[in-house]
Amino acid sequence: MKILIEHVHVFDGYHRQRREDVSIAVKDSIVKEICAGAVDHAAFDQVIDGAGRTAMPGLSDSHTHLGLSAPQSMLDALPADELAIRSTRFAKEMLERGFTTVRDAGGMVYGLKASIDKGFVPGPRIFPSHGMISQTCGHADMRTNRAQVRLPSGEHIAPQLRNGGMVLADGVAQVMQAVRDQLFLGASQIKVMAGGGLSSKFDHLLTAQFTFDELKAAVDCAADYGTYVMAHIYTPACMQRAARAGVKSFEHATLMDEETARIIQDKGIWICPGPQFGSAVPRSGNVPKASGHQIPIETMIAAEEQSTELINRFDLPIVFGTDASDSPDYVAKRQHQDIGLFQKRFGSLKTLRALTGNVYELGKLCTFQHPYAEGKLGLLEEGAYADLLLVEGNPVEDASILCDTNHIRLVMKDGVIYKNTL
Repeated sequence: MKILIEHVHVFDGYHRQRREDVSIAVKDSIVKEICAGAVDHAAFDQVIDGAGRTAMPGLSDSHTHLGLSAPQSMLDALPADELAIRSTRFAKEMLERGFTTVRDAGGMVYGLKASIDKGFVPGPRIFPSHGMISQTCGHADMRTNRAQVRLPSGEHIAPQLRNGGMVLADGVAQVMQAVRDQLFLGASQIKVMAGGGLSSKFDHLLTAQFTFDELKAAVDCAADYGTYVMAHIYTPACMQRAARAGVKSFEHATLMDEETARIIQDKGIWICPGPQFGSAVPRSGNVPKASGHQIPIETMIAAEEQSTELINRFDLPIVFGTDASDSPDYVAKRQHQDIGLFQKRFGSLKTLRALTGNVYELGKLCTFQHPYAEGKLGLLEEGAYADLLLVEGNPVEDASILCDTNHIRLVMKDGVIYKNTL
């Protein structure tokens, strides 16, 4: 299939200056040429008039949980097959809104990814982590009450641990086995919980999780397979420990201080600074802490303001991520609203790069574990995958245009059009 998209202004995923009034030639799943001037229509099966809109790479959400396709309060009540079915709606709607690639930060998605890649169901490309690895009483120990003990056989009665989307590992040997189990399932990167969180019941946000040796074991096992570790992490002490261990992607990093920012800059660590606090779209069904000691939202908003200033001052590499989970309706509202919040923190160009071109750079860390190595992801240039959008207006100057999905007029992934309201 050969498609020509003409009369568009191209944002390539990185440069501020768009290529004005050009045509994009797509053959099957790859962008073959971007050229100025008249093009012979006879050589193409379909011609699309972009009419002066912006063509840009498809959006990427670099921190999703497609397998957690229900409010947290419901997860224990849903069997694995029902969650899997719900996740197909999650994926389909995400693609139709313009997200052509996601990095899944934990949850069983190998069946969903395979089904999307084989064309059985529509959805974005998935960089899977599969089971998120946690210590006992860590952030992925999502037991909801103290009666959900481990059986003498070592098996779990808690559904979220039984289905493999969350994996408990204590000590170097168990961590190594857990990492290798996810690599066996085809993980493109490894997700570990290196500190406490807001949505788990039994670990305070300020807890440190996994020792240096455990984190180093995870990093070494991932490196042996050509890839990297991404870590759920909030506090400076945890970030500094993870940095010394060789973790390459910090998820959240909200309580960052200046000393930690300098370490992150020195080691070239990526930051995924979401989900963002102060959203007008509330998440449903969060489980309260067993201890009753919650971190006030005002504290997190103030910390986010400080981390924003540090990320900008030290020019730390960032990708866009929303922690997309919960119900599809929640994610549909939150995922695009977060683009506007991101723009307020980092400006339009940095936001667009975080959504597109930076994902290409981050993907290089996967080396031979990269699941989509035949083309370039996150870029719109010759040799890139034909994953692209046509957008009303100029998102380079105002990325908040993308908050309104009505401005996204065409969505193409792998050379196939999934939305067209031109």
